[in-house]
Amino acid sequence: MKFSSRLAASLLTLGLAVGLMGRAALAGDADAFLGVWVLNAASSSLPQGAPPIQVTLTVTDVGGGMYKSVTDTSVAGQAYKVEITFAIDGKDYAPVVTPAPPAGMPPTTQSYEKVNAKSFKSTIKMSGQVAATSTSEVSADGKVMTIKTSNAAGGETLNTLVFDKK
Repeated sequence: MKFSSRLAASLLTLGLAVGLMGRAALAGDADAFLGVWVLNAASSSLPQGAPPIQVTLTVTDVGGGMYKSVTDTSVAGQAYKVEITFAIDGKDYAPVVTPAPPAGMPPTTQSYEKVNAKSFKSTIKMSGQVAATSTSEVSADGKVMTIKTSNAAGGETLNTLVFDKK
């Protein structure tokens, strides 16, 4: 898979499909989303093409919002880092991607909204148009987070990512 399509896939399926709730939105349950999470590839339904071999997600509270950092390394050894600071307010937030996307890649944003105390929904947009939605849920014991990403119409599941808390 060439660089630009691999990066687009990473942004949609990993970097932006993975978002976590803020303290204000979850009250006492916000701590369940904080910390370091590692992809459990064996339990996940990964995207086609060059799937990631290692994904680490780190989430911290930044006082009034959240900071999320996702590092994705593909089978080909290409690493991407996606960082975003956001709040659970329905507004669009733009990530910072390293290395920078190639010229011509559409601008990407993500918004977040609470579903319940242990889950939330995020909407991923490219060039202002909805590209995908994801629902993230932390297990009752707080040790597993499952993220299901669907196409823009909300029908077809693109992937299911399972993360273990470290």
